[in-house]
Amino acid sequence: MHLPIAACAALAAVMTAGCATAPFAGRDPSREAYGAYLRGLMYERSAQLPEALDAYRLAMEHDHRSPHLHVRAGAAHVKLGQLDRAMREFEKALALEPDHPDALRWVAMLNTSQGRLDDAIAAYERFLTAEPNDQFVLSTLADLYVLQGGLPRAIELYEQLIKEFGPSAQLHFNLGVLYGRMERFDDAIAELSRALERSPEAVEIRLALGITYEMSGRLETAAAHYEEAIRLDPLKPQLYYHAGRAWLNAKQFAKAQAAYQAVLDLSEGDLEAMLGLVRVWLSQRKFDQAERLLADQLERLGHPPELYVALGIVYREAEQDLEAMRAFERAIALKDDYIQAHFYLAAQLDQLGRKDEARFSLRRTLELEPDYPDALNYLGYLDAEAGVNLAEAKAMIERALAQDPENGAYIDSLGWVYYQMGSLDEAIAHLERAAASIDTDPVIFDHLGDAYFKRNDLERARRNWERALELEADQPAIVEKLKQLAPDAVTVSQP
Repeated sequence: MHLPIAACAALAAVMTAGCATAPFAGRDPSREAYGAYLRGLMYERSAQLPEALDAYRLAMEHDHRSPHLHVRAGAAHVKLGQLDRAMREFEKALALEPDHPDALRWVAMLNTSQGRLDDAIAAYERFLTAEPNDQFVLSTLADLYVLQGGLPRAIELYEQLIKEFGPSAQLHFNLGVLYGRMERFDDAIAELSRALERSPEAVEIRLALGITYEMSGRLETAAAHYEEAIRLDPLKPQLYYHAGRAWLNAKQFAKAQAAYQAVLDLSEGDLEAMLGLVRVWLSQRKFDQAERLLADQLERLGHPPELYVALGIVYREAEQDLEAMRAFERAIALKDDYIQAHFYLAAQLDQLGRKDEARFSLRRTLELEPDYPDALNYLGYLDAEAGVNLAEAKAMIERALAQDPENGAYIDSLGWVYYQMGSLDEAIAHLERAAASIDTDPVIFDHLGDAYFKRNDLERARRNWERALELEADQPAIVEKLKQLAPDAVTVSQP
C-alpha cells in the first residue's frame, strides 16, 4: 500500500488548519518567530511553498525548541515532492518531542508510501501509545499488519475498532477474512455471518462465506452460498466458477455442469468454463463427451494451446497414451514456452517408458520456471529411480519441499533418494511420514516394503507390500516380492 505524494500534500493542507498558535503554546516566543510562522502559514495556504519554507526557517532561527515548526516545514517539502527533506524535518521534530502526534503520522505515512512497512508500523504504534483510540491510526495500522503478514495483531486492532467505535459489516468482514487466512474457520464463519447480518445483499460477503465453508470441507454449504451470490449478481462469471468447483468436489456433477454451462451461456468462448466442464466429465469418466467438446472448440476458437493440453489430459485418463503425447506436443508447437505443456509431455513420455526424453522435457520445464516444484520433484524422482545423479536429485527434491514442506509425494521422493543412497534410517523416517500423509498411494507402501526388507525387518516389509496390493491389486512385481518371503524366515527388528 503506497500513499501517493498528492495524498500526502492534501493531508498537509488539512493539518495546517487550527495550528496558528500550536508551536508556541504555553511559552513566550519572540515577536519575530511568531510573525515568521504566520507568514509561513499564509504562504503555504496560497501554494507559495519556497516562500513558506523560508519563513519557517526564519521562525526556527528565533525558536529552536518548537517541533511543530519542523512539522510544518516537512509538510511543505511533501507538497513539493521532496520526501527525503520532509523526512529529515519530521525526524528533527521527533528529536525535540518523541511522541509528537503530527510528526509520527507523517513519518508513518512517508514510510508507507515508500514501502518501509516495519518503520511505518513502528511510528503508528508509538502514536497509539499516546492516543490509543485514534480511529484512523487503528484502521491504518491494522491494514499495514495485514500487508506485513502480522495477522494476530491485525485481528487485535480490528477487535479494538469494534469495541471503541461499534460493529460494522466491513470490520466483521475484515476479521472473518483474517481468521480464514489463519485457518480458524469457525471464527471466520462467525465473523462473516455477523457481517452478512448487517449487509445481507453484499455479494463479497456471500463469496467469502462460500470460500470459508469450502476450505473447511463443508462443500454443499459453500455451494449454497455461491448460489445465493449468483442470485444477487447473476452476470458475474467468477461466482459460477466457485459454485462449479464446490459442486464438483461434492460429486454433485449435474449441478457442477450447470454452473460451468451458465458461464458459457454468458460468454461463449470462455476457456475456464470449458475446462471446468472437462473436469466434470473426467470425474465421471465420460471421456467421449470431453473429447467432443474440446475438438469442436479447438476448431472454432483457432486452436488455443490450452485446449490441446486439456485434450492431452483427457487422452491420458482414457489410457490413449500416444494420442495424449501428440496433444501435448501440439500445444508446445503452438507455444514453445508453455510450461505446463512441457511438464505434461514429460509425464506422458515417462508413462511410455521414454525416460531420457521425459528428463529432457522436465529440464526444459525448469529452464522456463526454475522453481517449479512438481518438475523439481519429478526430475529428482526419475534420477532416484534410476539410481543416478543422486546428490543432484536430493537437492532438487529438497528445493521442491522447501516450497511445500507437507507434500507427501515430495517426502516419498526424498525417502527414496535416501534409500538409493543407502541411508536406511533417513529413508524409512521419510517414507513413514509420506505414508501418514498419503495413505492411499501404493507406491509409497512399496517403497516402505523395500526399505524394511533391506533392513531385514521382514514382517514390516510384508505388511507394507500387502498394503500396496490392497490399494492396487495388479502389481506382479510386489506379488513376487511377497513370494520370496518364506514364512519361517520372517524376523522383526527393533523399531
